Amino acid sequence: MIKALGITGTGGVLALMLQQKPIASAIALIGCSIPLFFWILESQWKHFQRGFYPRVAEIEYILANTYKLKSPGIYGSWSKTHKRQHISKRQGYLWDGLLNRSVFMSYILEIFFLLIIAAIAPNIL
Repeated sequence: MIKALGITGTGGVLALMLQQKPIASAIALIGCSIPLFFWILESQWKHFQRGFYPRVAEIEYILANTYKLKSPGIYGSWSKTHKRQHISKRQGYLWDGLLNRSVFMSYILEIFFLLIIAAIAPNIL
């Protein structure tokens, strides 16, 4: 949902650029703050979310071994299928949040796109 809001904000910047053609480049540059804001917001959420992973693995282990419940077991089976450890190799906000590829990739692309549009806007608008 956070990514969807960020992309919507970037779309709003593009719409504003089309309306305000004389200052389109400035709007695009200022608009880079929108994906940056949502990148930071989502990275904090991802870091918070990663704190639950070890506990989820522990609960699934208890359910499977003590109570012989094979379901849901979603986290444990996913980790085994993808050969991932329950605890990430790199911990901390920087790696679990801000520099997590699943978090930053779309925001970097949005910022890059807005910078390109800012550079070429005077020539095309």
